[in-house]
Amino acid sequence: QLTGLTVETKLGVQLGQVDHLIATGANDVLVVQGQTDSIDRKQRLIPWLPDQVITKIDLSGGVIRVNWDPDF
Repeated sequence: QLTGLTVETKLGVQLGQVDHLIATGANDVLVVQGQTDSIDRKQRLIPWLPDQVITKIDLSGGVIRVNWDPDF
């Protein structure tokens, strides 16, 4: 359900799209792949921590908003 959603920072910087999730012992991790309209083409691993890192999920709009520094 999350695969393909656009990931952007709370300031509107587009980081890419969710490629897949990785299940870890502590928490799941979003694998976000940069696209042509993203800030860059980097792959980012963003922890699935609701209310800390994941601040909004808009399934109908196709966007996940994150509290994340684009330099990571």
